[in-house]
Amino acid sequence: MIFDKPDSVELLDAVNHFLNEKIKDEIPPHLAFKLRIVENVLNIVSREITLGEKLSNEVIKDLRELTEKDTANIKDLALLIKEEKLDLQNEDLKNLLVKLSKNKISIDNPNYSTFKKLID
Repeated sequence: MIFDKPDSVELLDAVNHFLNEKIKDEIPPHLAFKLRIVENVLNIVSREITLGEKLSNEVIKDLRELTEKDTANIKDLALLIKEEKLDLQNEDLKNLLVKLSKNKISIDNPNYSTFKKLID
């Protein structure tokens, strides 16, 4: 990488820390919820930068095997399901949908209680 420190994730963490430690107590209560939304967005972006490529590749590998296409994507999968070429009786489809859901939640909200149950 040609960029020096801090990297993107470190910058996002610094902004999040600033908002949480310096700004949070200084804003009126009606803005606290909006600040929490901003913090969540920063955390999602940070996780996507850190984990997104790995988690996407895991799903894409299985997606390609299931659809038998090298360029398979979620739209291809949806079309196969819509055309009834795949259904939930297919164990590979079930496993792919669970993996896809788990990977998405691990980016969007890894503290989600159902997600924690899924990964245990």
